[in-house]
Amino acid sequence: MEIIRNRKKQIALGIVMTLVLLTFFSYFSLDVKAASTTIVVNPGHLDGVDTGAVNKSNGIREVDLNNALAIKVVSTLRQNGYNAMLSHPVPGNPGLPTLLSAPPAYSAYSTTICNKANQIGADLLISIHHNSGAATASGYEFYWSSYHPSVDTNGIYQKPGLWSDGSLADLDATPPTIALKSKELANLLNDNFSENLTYVPSRDKIIERDDAITRKTSMPSVLIEAGYVSNNAEVVKMADDNNQQQMANQILASINELFGANTDLMTATSFTASVNGDKITATVNGVSAPNGLQVIYIPVWSDDGGQDDLKWYPATKQGDGSYSATIDVKDHGYESGNYQLHCYGVDSYGKYTLLGHTTVNVTSSVQEKMTASSVTGTVSGNKITATVKGISAPNGLTGITIPVWSETGGQDDLKWYSATKQSDGSYRVTIDIKDHNYDGGLYNIHAYGIDNNGKMTFLGNTSATVKVDTMTATSVSASVSGNKITAMVKGITAPNGITEVIIPIWSETNGQDDLKWYPATKQSDGSYAVTIDIRDHNNDGGTYNIHAYGKDNNNKMTFVGSTSVNVLVEPMTATSVTASVSGNKITTVVKGIKAPNGLKSIAVPIWSDVNGQDDLKWYTATKQSDGSYAVTIDIKDHNYSGGVYNIHVYGTDDSGKQTFLGNTSVSVATTPMSATSVKASVAENMITVVVSGITAPNGIKKIEIPTWSDINGQDDLIWYTATEQSDGSYKVVIDAKNHHGDSGTYLIDAYGVESDGRFVPLGSTSASVRYVETPIMGETTVTAAELVAYYKASGSVYPQIYNDLGVNLEKFVDLYIQECKVEGVRAEVAFAQAMLETGNLQFGGDVKVTQFNFAGLGATGGVPGFDFSVVYGNNSTGLQTGIRGHVQHLKCYACDEDLKQTNVDPRWNDKIRLRALSVEELAGTWAADTTYATKIKAIMKKF
Repeated sequence: MEIIRNRKKQIALGIVMTLVLLTFFSYFSLDVKAASTTIVVNPGHLDGVDTGAVNKSNGIREVDLNNALAIKVVSTLRQNGYNAMLSHPVPGNPGLPTLLSAPPAYSAYSTTICNKANQIGADLLISIHHNSGAATASGYEFYWSSYHPSVDTNGIYQKPGLWSDGSLADLDATPPTIALKSKELANLLNDNFSENLTYVPSRDKIIERDDAITRKTSMPSVLIEAGYVSNNAEVVKMADDNNQQQMANQILASINELFGANTDLMTATSFTASVNGDKITATVNGVSAPNGLQVIYIPVWSDDGGQDDLKWYPATKQGDGSYSATIDVKDHGYESGNYQLHCYGVDSYGKYTLLGHTTVNVTSSVQEKMTASSVTGTVSGNKITATVKGISAPNGLTGITIPVWSETGGQDDLKWYSATKQSDGSYRVTIDIKDHNYDGGLYNIHAYGIDNNGKMTFLGNTSATVKVDTMTATSVSASVSGNKITAMVKGITAPNGITEVIIPIWSETNGQDDLKWYPATKQSDGSYAVTIDIRDHNNDGGTYNIHAYGKDNNNKMTFVGSTSVNVLVEPMTATSVTASVSGNKITTVVKGIKAPNGLKSIAVPIWSDVNGQDDLKWYTATKQSDGSYAVTIDIKDHNYSGGVYNIHVYGTDDSGKQTFLGNTSVSVATTPMSATSVKASVAENMITVVVSGITAPNGIKKIEIPTWSDINGQDDLIWYTATEQSDGSYKVVIDAKNHHGDSGTYLIDAYGVESDGRFVPLGSTSASVRYVETPIMGETTVTAAELVAYYKASGSVYPQIYNDLGVNLEKFVDLYIQECKVEGVRAEVAFAQAMLETGNLQFGGDVKVTQFNFAGLGATGGVPGFDFSVVYGNNSTGLQTGIRGHVQHLKCYACDEDLKQTNVDPRWNDKIRLRALSVEELAGTWAADTTYATKIKAIMKKF
């Protein structure tokens, strides 16, 4: 009966767990006063640009997991009253709002998202990621940043070891309030995940680090690594919609706790039950559900048979607000007696709360049970006959089953038999003990009847004793001769025949690690014997245990006796183990080896004290002419570690047995890599970094140059690998364009990576860069025809007054190219500026077409500026001089070289020299308009 109950309990438990999981997978609206709380959810990486991690076996991508989970998080938050949104558009978005209208440029991914979130005054940012690592790595973890430079710059310090590339992390010893709230949320997430998520385990890791997306916010922010894409089993679970919703629910629960949402428990004023015939009605009144209500469950079971009939019933809401469920006892096998009823409420987070419990009594008159007047068992030879008589089956009878087992070995031989109806109405079955391992002794016999409803009822039990003659032996003995043991079994009596005698033997050294089973051979006197060699038992000395088993014609194995013997084995030894150091080499010598059982090899394991045994290596020593064994090793094979080295020695004999021969240690001094100088020079937009005078006793794997501008912290940090030069120095050339074209101070560190992968700081320097994107000075790259074509395409009418002076459009363009060439100014810049300043020679402002002033020189509100026609003539010469004055003024701004021609620039001033090296720098210098450069460049693009 106990077996059947256990099976039913397993099924019931499975039903319970299924219901619990299904409940967790669903989510419902919660009345949280959170409408004013704005939350940005960022799915990490960017579809079509950066997939993140990808599982090599099934191709599941991190970016898809991030997007799917983020969509569920935003949906769940919005259904619970939060103003939640995705940070940017993603595939599969069912219409949820997004912070950005288009995906951000990947080079400015985190900056764009964080700046926009800061701008709208968001209350929280959550970044969704999934991890990658070893194939067995598993679990979730959380990251928060104490460093928020947009809010607080006090107490900043740097900490190594948080980034795998060796870079230092910026942390804040006095974190601002938003950082402390970030940490609080990370802890809440970890607690809720570990308590309520079953498909992915906790790594119990909450990490303080300056991740780009979390450090740039001016509100609390947490980065979630929700599991490992590299784990084949875990990634499939993470891709499951139900599991993703389960995690979204726990993120909601954590955010509710952070913002103080209602966490009161669900309650009920009463839970009652009543019986009417074969029906039980359960009712729960006065349900209060502060966190929402998904469902009311009422689990019911009878006391008979434990919880083997457990069923969970969903209650239905009634008109008066109560919840009720009606249970039919036929669904509980018509069990009579006491019934247990519990009541659970499930809230919007999937949390189960016990609301009450009660009991009712169902009378036996509801349904009569099946009975039997007797269950008996009789023995005849190797057969047992079980008989069930006087069966009364009010609900019909479909079968009688008889489970039978011997007491030998517990229920290892349990078998269920179907009894056959006899002419007198009884049921009978005969079994053979050969189907029960030929066990002798007591046999247990139970009887169960199955009615028309499929209900199984225990009818009774009995037992029977079967006498089985077993194999015996008068003696089991053993003797030792050298390295051999002979075991002997005598006086065997085998009533059921004998097919073989088996002798298991093992030494007491290391338990039964050397256990071997040997077949014994029958001798002429009827005894059985076997001789074994201890080399097959690791040449172990000491006590050997010897057992004997006989197997009969029924294939039954019987223990017939045991003995033990003592074997004396002389172990391998060595008189000395020594080691010496020469530079980066260690030589180990083993002398005076004595090997009674032969010598196959000498093994020498060596490791440094640095980081435990992470560098442990086993070396094979070589025999020397004097009979000693020696091996020389290089510390480069031990990560160039300095300090104490541990050396052990083991000898292996001809049987393969390994013996410890001794140990020693030596100390090795090492020097880390260094450099005499780290220097940087700047030419235009390029920074050349040179690391000189490198000394590397432990070898050079590479030289790394992390570089960043001091604008916006380390948002543009890039690690460059320097190249070795012929003089032994290492050099790298860095384009400021790779760093957003930032102007100002660039910070440059140099790290040497030794042969073992260790990073060693070699020095640092800085360089000042004035980034020039669109230079004013330089070679002209447009043709006169292109400039003419631009003007004609503009739709503007070339001034007739210039034609009358003999300067048509083609001549006008040639004059600009000519004047620019003389002073080294790019004609495309000057011409585009003239077109902007004059409105394609239409003028119309303070400056008149007749002034030949093509750049507004001297013109301010209401003042027409310099008139070249008055000073230099109202003719072609005056017009050309006006062009010259414009070009010379551009040169005054863009370089410090002398003019090639006589100065005609009325606004020339040495104080403004080098004020604008590029078109971009004309904005705010030449003109107050901050879009001035953009407008000039827009014209240039049309050439």
